[in-house]
Amino acid sequence: MKHNLLSENLMKQFILSLSLIILCTAAMQAQPIRKMSVAELTDYIKKSEKPLVISFWATWCGSCVEEIPYFISTINNKYKGEVELLLVSLDIKDYYPSRITSFAQKRNFTAPIIWLNESNADIFCPAIDSTWSGAIPSNLMINNKKQYRKFYGGLAPLQLDRELKLLMQ
Repeated sequence: MKHNLLSENLMKQFILSLSLIILCTAAMQAQPIRKMSVAELTDYIKKSEKPLVISFWATWCGSCVEEIPYFISTINNKYKGEVELLLVSLDIKDYYPSRITSFAQKRNFTAPIIWLNESNADIFCPAIDSTWSGAIPSNLMINNKKQYRKFYGGLAPLQLDRELKLLMQ
């Protein structure tokens, strides 16, 4: 009889522990991915009060996926709290939000992610930068307080370090 009670108590503790683990895991889900129109994004850029680096990317773009971890680690390690990194996904509508979320979660993308709710490059590219052909990865660096604005068709790690220094000067 005592053996059954002990087993029953252990089973209850196990179930309670497992439930707690499941609840904690659910609470630690990936950040929500916000949907933005081009107008909302350009407004966000204009109102940015701290230096801002925007990486335009997509889950299917190998070069994009390679540079994002470097951006995250460089900005978090050297400029944490001083520079904002924003990842703007240009994935198709069917990928929003679940595929983008799981993709970013698997790769530990910790920067805020926006999904651009516009698929026509003839509309969103010139709204972001008149020189943008639509190729990705592409990056926009903004410091509104210093009237600093540069657009790049991808940044190599050494370029990123140099440009972040210029952005912060």
